[in-house]
Amino acid sequence: MKKNIPDDMIEDIYYLKKRAGLYKKLLLLSNEVVNSIKADTEERPLHQDVRDLHTKLVLLYDQVQEDANNLLNIYLSLSARKTNDVMKLLTVFSVFFMPLTFIVGIYGMNFKFMPELESPLGYPLTIIAMFVVSVLIFFWFKRKKWL
Repeated sequence: MKKNIPDDMIEDIYYLKKRAGLYKKLLLLSNEVVNSIKADTEERPLHQDVRDLHTKLVLLYDQVQEDANNLLNIYLSLSARKTNDVMKLLTVFSVFFMPLTFIVGIYGMNFKFMPELESPLGYPLTIIAMFVVSVLIFFWFKRKKWL
């Protein structure tokens, strides 16, 4: 599978699907004409060949239309998978930074009576707590096999 599929290739597949559908409709409309022809005894083999060819063409264009649908479905599935991978990465980043942003938000409120602000270990303990939260999130993701 190619990593990047050109946009004009997708347009070509849509065009092919549309043309195959049109040709199949024309063949189905001409089915009555082919079946209504009465052939003489000496022309019956030729008439049967025409019927067989007509049936073969109907089946061929049906297969082309089905293949085009399958290719478009594969393309849409690959696009959805790429989108899911991006969303997964963004979710991982947001989960890492959400608790850290919460901790920073609490300490950025400048309350008058926060005992940790007067302690000489307040800043290092906060940094250590943020590091521990990040490590816990990392191991949780590893255990869930999301990383």
